[in-house]
Amino acid sequence: MNYDLLFATDRKKKLELAVIGVQGFNHSLFLYGSRNENISIRILCGRKVQKCVVAYRSIGVSESEIVHCNSAEEGLEAFREGKYLIFNDVPLAMSMPFDIVIEGTGNPEASAVHVLAAIENRRHVIMVTKESDSVAGPLLALKARRQGVIYSLAEGDQPALLIGLVSWARAAGLRILSIGKSSEYDFIYNPGDSTVKVLDTTMSVPDFASLWDLENNAADTLKKRSEALSLFGQRALPDLSEMGIVCNHLPDFDPDIPEFHFPIARTLEIPEIMSPSEMGGILSGGMRIDVVNCLRRSDEQSMEGGVYVVVECDDRETWDILRDKGVPVSRSGKSALIYYPAHYLGVESLFSVLSVGLLGMPTSSRSPRPRYDLAARAVKPLKAGTFLEARGHHHIIDGFEGLLLPAKSISENTQLPYYLAHGTTLKRDLEPGTLLTMDMLEIPDSAILWKLRKEQDREFFA
Repeated sequence: MNYDLLFATDRKKKLELAVIGVQGFNHSLFLYGSRNENISIRILCGRKVQKCVVAYRSIGVSESEIVHCNSAEEGLEAFREGKYLIFNDVPLAMSMPFDIVIEGTGNPEASAVHVLAAIENRRHVIMVTKESDSVAGPLLALKARRQGVIYSLAEGDQPALLIGLVSWARAAGLRILSIGKSSEYDFIYNPGDSTVKVLDTTMSVPDFASLWDLENNAADTLKKRSEALSLFGQRALPDLSEMGIVCNHLPDFDPDIPEFHFPIARTLEIPEIMSPSEMGGILSGGMRIDVVNCLRRSDEQSMEGGVYVVVECDDRETWDILRDKGVPVSRSGKSALIYYPAHYLGVESLFSVLSVGLLGMPTSSRSPRPRYDLAARAVKPLKAGTFLEARGHHHIIDGFEGLLLPAKSISENTQLPYYLAHGTTLKRDLEPGTLLTMDMLEIPDSAILWKLRKEQDREFFA
């Protein structure tokens, strides 16, 4: 695809982009977006004004051009004068005359408030915060369509990238067997001292060399790998959240099991492993979605956070040629791997900005539906009175794991979407293995995300 041609435009006015949250994912979007001739970024929203000032200064904006705005009048005047605006009050910022906002706070409740305000002000939304999208994304997309604006997932994060790769495979006429992503952190094997490293943790795994190859029984080898590396976490909450969102955008795909398989696999093994059992894989059928933990040596290409599609090799001549060109094909020759080994965060999100603003198209589906919920299940004893809060880089609620279950309208005794528990308090003790439900929680009366989810239930499950 020639992106110069795709995004060629005669419009003289730049797309005005507002950015909520200037760190992490959005940092690269802000920095490189400021260099794009079609984009202007003059509205930053954040809790700490100085961080926004530093962001503006990093792209050459003088302090005299930066205005911290506390009212609509002040903001509109500064915007007309070509100044660079900072807002602590995000709903106030959403009334400014920009075109598109990108939400990247990662806060379930706050992001819901921000996106709702943007849609009510008829602003296009690019959503990075999966924590709220996994709860009420289909409703927010519906509300946006009713207001005549676009709600899009962000290119550069795995859900939109995987949706794009699936659409590519379909357009190419390929028959898809499974789709998914690689987990965020590789399992790096050092054959010299028989150790495996994940992030900053290294463990000795004697005789792991015997598990490096799948041999004749792939399922048995995968089980032994998992047992040998049991001290490492092998199921990550963000992966489940992201793949649940993909299920809501791609109605043909389903999890094989609620917890996902999460096999520890080398990239070249994926086309064999992530195939139906009758083709030598571990899946009970076709059109499945899952996550793999990438196993590799330190001198091999990472697939950390990449996305993949496994396709059927239904024409021998084609796949013999592609195998010779380096495409990973299973040992049986029945399946092959199409993959995108990395994601480029905010750098790629610029394509979502341009697609929404110039082409009028989201980089996801137009009409997602609530097919799966990321549910919450206790993994340790929890006491009544415990305050539940999503914390840390991966926004995990301490004491709970996630699993994907078919979506239901929430009531007292049905599964609770994981991030609805954020900001609540347990009303009773919980034992490990307990599926969290609404009746177990004290719920804040003012919680917007709860209200959005109940509205979504009425819209889609009435």
